[in-house]
Amino acid sequence: MRTLFSVLLVLGLYTNSSAEVNLAPSKTVLDTQANPTSKKQITIQTTEKKKPQSEPHVQKTSTAVDKPKEKKQSITFKSLAQMNDLIDLGVPALALSLLEDEQKKRPPFQADWYAFEYKRILLLSALERWQVLIERTQWLFEVAKREQHITRKIRLWFETQQVIARLQLKQSDRALNQLQHLLWASKAESRDKSLPIIWRRLVIRAYLQKHFDNDARRALIKYEREYKTDIADIDWVLLQAQVMMRTHRPQQAVTLLKQITEQNAVDVEALLLIAQLQANPKEAAATNQAMREKLDGQILGRSARWAYSYVAYLATQVLTDPLAQIVNLEAMLSLGIQYPLFDEEYQVSANDLWAKYNEQGLIIANENGLLFGNDEQWQKLSDKLIKKEPKKALALNAALVLHTVNFETKKQQHQTIVEIIEQRNNGLELINQLYLHSSKVPDVNVLPDEVRYRLVDYSLSEGDYSEAARVMKSLQEPPPGKTLFDWRMRKARVLVLQGETTQSENLIRKTFMEKPSVTRAELDRYIQVVFDFQTVQQHQQALNLFNLLYIDGLNGKLKREIFFWKAESYFSLKKYDRAALFYLESARAIEGADNDLWGQSARFKAANALVLAEIYGDAKKVYSELLQVTASDSRKALINQNLQKIRLLKSAQK
Repeated sequence: MRTLFSVLLVLGLYTNSSAEVNLAPSKTVLDTQANPTSKKQITIQTTEKKKPQSEPHVQKTSTAVDKPKEKKQSITFKSLAQMNDLIDLGVPALALSLLEDEQKKRPPFQADWYAFEYKRILLLSALERWQVLIERTQWLFEVAKREQHITRKIRLWFETQQVIARLQLKQSDRALNQLQHLLWASKAESRDKSLPIIWRRLVIRAYLQKHFDNDARRALIKYEREYKTDIADIDWVLLQAQVMMRTHRPQQAVTLLKQITEQNAVDVEALLLIAQLQANPKEAAATNQAMREKLDGQILGRSARWAYSYVAYLATQVLTDPLAQIVNLEAMLSLGIQYPLFDEEYQVSANDLWAKYNEQGLIIANENGLLFGNDEQWQKLSDKLIKKEPKKALALNAALVLHTVNFETKKQQHQTIVEIIEQRNNGLELINQLYLHSSKVPDVNVLPDEVRYRLVDYSLSEGDYSEAARVMKSLQEPPPGKTLFDWRMRKARVLVLQGETTQSENLIRKTFMEKPSVTRAELDRYIQVVFDFQTVQQHQQALNLFNLLYIDGLNGKLKREIFFWKAESYFSLKKYDRAALFYLESARAIEGADNDLWGQSARFKAANALVLAEIYGDAKKVYSELLQVTASDSRKALINQNLQKIRLLKSAQK
């Protein structure tokens, strides 16, 4: 579901009269609506539009510095504005990295320092590093002395962010206990006026997470008595509607949702349809037909297709149409959406689909008088159905694998299931869900080897390295058409991407001991693995692996490439003299080609490395020789600048 809360956004503002931080409620930290398939974030909104608050106030203490100067203030503002720009560009992790350095320049617990601390919390929220956020705020509570380093108002804001993070991690009990303490223990004069509103909404969210639906309803009624609902606050309206639907008041939810005027909001539209279906089940057939028209006759994004399929799925549940339910479940699971449009209350899983397959398969088996234990008769019926009625064959085989205890039968029927599904569009995505994301198939060994090979490739393409590794461990032999060398290189890559670099290096060494010579194609695959080591900054291991190669036996082009990448690793290890050596080796690996673009680039990098190694005479020589052959005016200007730099560095040594 669309974000149901928005994190209270704080902007540090500095006045000329005192070192204080002005906090202003804002709608969201991160606009997740632009990407409805992005990870869900809890958001908070106040019910009324408020003027910016000048609280909480960072008090001057014996440890505080005097009023910030105008120049210092402008620097702080510029740094914070730059981070906002980076967030807008979609690179919050870079903003957080820059923040670390900027905040260290400020005295701890001063107004400037707190401005960056607020921004840190917002960036952690944007990056969904919820556990880190909890640990950071806890550190602040433990280190900052009350009323000396942190005022009550500032502490309450950070505690609120901590509660939000706990709700994101489904730590409902701890969040609820913390909220109850905040509501009862904090004094009105020590808190921003918007905070009780936020806390009350978070209490409702916590109750819903714990499935205390009636408690959520009572909390909502109490909230409505004291605060006015802003229909423009869509996230809050959606939360209210969810409470109404879960406490069997769907018509109230319909009335509320119809007041939302936002266009092209598929989540609002879908929730309204679900509420209408709950309020008037007799309209299930019409609802299902409307969804089918949308799904079958329009080009839709994945989120919209998932939402309409879910509404259709609920309608077919009302209609007691299990075959249609299967169609909708298959459609949703085949989309491969990692972060669906709705929250955890409105989800489907591969277990649901297995259950429906089983239900239909047992019906077919009973109609044909099949008994468990007579696997041969089940197989005969499957063979008969598979050509003309593959959906029935699929259900029949699913029922058998869920009930038989014969391992060989399981493998055979699983192969049949996979072969049927593979014929469909997005078939591999559905197979991935059924076999890697379901408790019904705890052992991937029941899958045919060729299917597991394809699942490895699929998991790698999706960046799911843990799943790829899990399936790989069940496979001892390479797939048909692949050599043992290729298979081990693939395993080595997965291990690197999982962070198991030592295990990967050992596997590679074992492979080279068993295979003293490799083909050019095998060498390319091997080098790709070494590049992976470099990518994850394991440069010493990358060098160890490069050193396994017999360089003299390679052609000039390969030599210059390998020398260059070895130089890159030495450079990253700050072994600049060794880096310079291999950059120069790369430049002259092909006779007479040291002045081509590759050669010039390698020599330029060699000169840079020599400067860092403080070998200035050789660096000057390399730069000077490059100056004679470089055609680019911009490159010549850069070389001259570096030569000037060398002269300055040499004079400084005297």
